Amino acid sequence: MPYLNRKQILGLIKKKQIYSDNSLINSQIQPASLDLTLSAKCYRIKASFIPNKIKISKVIKELSLTYIDLNQNKLLEKNCIYLCELNERLNLPNDIMGKSNPKSTTGRLDIFTRIITENGKEYDFVDYNYNGKLYLEIIPQSFSIIIKKNISLNQIRFFQGSNIEEKIKQIKISVSIKRNQITAYKAKKITSAIDMNKINFYKSDKYWDKIIPEDKYFIIERDEFYILRSKETIIVKNNQAAELEPFKDSFGNFRVHYAGFFDPGFGNNKSGTPAVLELRAYDTPFIIRDGQLVGQLNYYNIDEIKKESYGRSIKSNYFNQNLKLAKQFK
Repeated sequence: MPYLNRKQILGLIKKKQIYSDNSLINSQIQPASLDLTLSAKCYRIKASFIPNKIKISKVIKELSLTYIDLNQNKLLEKNCIYLCELNERLNLPNDIMGKSNPKSTTGRLDIFTRIITENGKEYDFVDYNYNGKLYLEIIPQSFSIIIKKNISLNQIRFFQGSNIEEKIKQIKISVSIKRNQITAYKAKKITSAIDMNKINFYKSDKYWDKIIPEDKYFIIERDEFYILRSKETIIVKNNQAAELEPFKDSFGNFRVHYAGFFDPGFGNNKSGTPAVLELRAYDTPFIIRDGQLVGQLNYYNIDEIKKESYGRSIKSNYFNQNLKLAKQFK
């Protein structure tokens, strides 16, 4: 099977093909992915950059503004760009590659992140046979955030073989908009910073406006960030993993769902669980209607997870979600 499950990821760790400056802890190993963690080394940089077979040490020399020591809590300011070294390192065999995405909480807080490798060719992909460090570009977009060493903002999945795009099925995903009900949340412009380690702590109304449409549509305002839910409920069986693929820009001038990976066991109950969608419009305001298609969910085979699939038993944060904000909010 192309996707590696928890047991197979543990096998990579035992072979030292995944290793860390810290001890890898059990809670980092998800049913079909690995949570990556920040080291103490972080830099505020002048600009983002395109990976083009370049050494990260050269990027840091050219672009670094300030070194940030994450051994203590540090503020990352909204709309500033940061490059942080991760604790985890890879020494992958020639038949295994990696693909990264933000964790659900990262997406719901509108924190733009992407993995960069030494001499890499593109963001968020770790090539076959890669041996080296991992770096994370971080751009908080709606809120300033407070972080510290060992926090996890993104995760990585591993694929074996060359046919990693072999899908077993696809379903269309659309937006749910209900008349005279809370149908979305919009991030407020002026707020205090969010400490990523504080769970169920912040009052949501200080950070979010509720959207209650009078009809089954509303207007997404330019450069505003929204949380919505899908009209469809999703079930990912224990022998599957899934990824939400947004439609191309030509379909609509917006970005949807930063954190698009669904572990085995997500919504694996009688009725399923909706996806929470993060949405931002660019260039112009955009009207969005109930049932409007925004992407498709691609399903992939995986060796069955016998236990510790996504859900209450492994303390997954969003296993019973509906229209749910990030875990930092009450």
